[in-house]
Amino acid sequence: MSQRPLKHIADSRMTQSEIVGEQGLMGQRMQAGAILDLIDMISGRIAHRHSGSDVTTLSFDRVDLVYPIHHMDLVRLDGNMVSVGNSSMLICVQGYRKDSHTREFIPIQRAYVTFVAINAQRRANRDIPGLRYATAEDEAIRAEGEQLKQRSAAWVRMQEEGQRLGALRAAAVEQPLNREKSEYLTPAETEIVVTRQFMPRNLNQAGTIFGGDILIWMDRVATYTARHFTRNPHVVTIAMNRIFFRQPIFPTDLVRMVSRVVYVRRYTMEVEINVHIQRDDGQEVSSHSGYFTVLNYDESGFKRAVVTGLRLSDEDQDGLLRYYQAHARHNFWRQQDAVAANP
Repeated sequence: MSQRPLKHIADSRMTQSEIVGEQGLMGQRMQAGAILDLIDMISGRIAHRHSGSDVTTLSFDRVDLVYPIHHMDLVRLDGNMVSVGNSSMLICVQGYRKDSHTREFIPIQRAYVTFVAINAQRRANRDIPGLRYATAEDEAIRAEGEQLKQRSAAWVRMQEEGQRLGALRAAAVEQPLNREKSEYLTPAETEIVVTRQFMPRNLNQAGTIFGGDILIWMDRVATYTARHFTRNPHVVTIAMNRIFFRQPIFPTDLVRMVSRVVYVRRYTMEVEINVHIQRDDGQEVSSHSGYFTVLNYDESGFKRAVVTGLRLSDEDQDGLLRYYQAHARHNFWRQQDAVAANP
């Protein structure tokens, strides 16, 4: 059996820059979907350059938008391969925005995206190059990839632990911040359902709906759900957690997105999104899922307390489990941030 060829990380490294948004909205804060679209685009180009194959998005890891991005900002994205599996490729994208005062690029986010190489039959293409780590910088990237694999495995274990719990009690699950609100909705009352069909203009080179268009739509629905929950028009996504692309979406598919608030803190809420597609033959499958952390703010741009809480009850075991797991996700990422800050 012949050994597959290897490519250097530098062979597929790429930079992309763009002035984002609309001229008429200059200075206003942008929604996160447009930035996620750019991240998906550069990641796909890097994956295609490395593999020499058609590729499709598999998942987004956590994406934190550290600083806000405004309409007409100059945004630069630097991307590189991190690791390669049999057919999968993990790509890191570091984003920057040009600061108008210092005239320097400042970091705004760091994202990790996994793509899969596919063949003409839309099956995994396992005939792609591996990755050669030749320099000290390359070895640091290899270590980064191993840390990400360990973090991903820990995240999965954390979520599975919640699934193994028995009956939950609202009094034991509910966090103190949720008890301080002035009004309440049940988890079911926060639900928003949107149905649409994508157009051929949304197709990528593989003939399926471009991942960036799906991300824009998911972010739009997440922020609408947050506005509906808070009764405040001023909300924005500040983090996106574990977006999974399980099935391709075709222009003939009817796409249904179900969104609900599953966790509330003082200024933020987590919105869970699940996407289902109905094929031409009537078959319905789950295609995408993810979690969006949405910030509530006022007209001046300052954080605004969320006054609406979730009404939890022992009878709603599904709502309690979603709440419990969202709280576990919050604690998980706090611990990860603490580790990163104190290596």
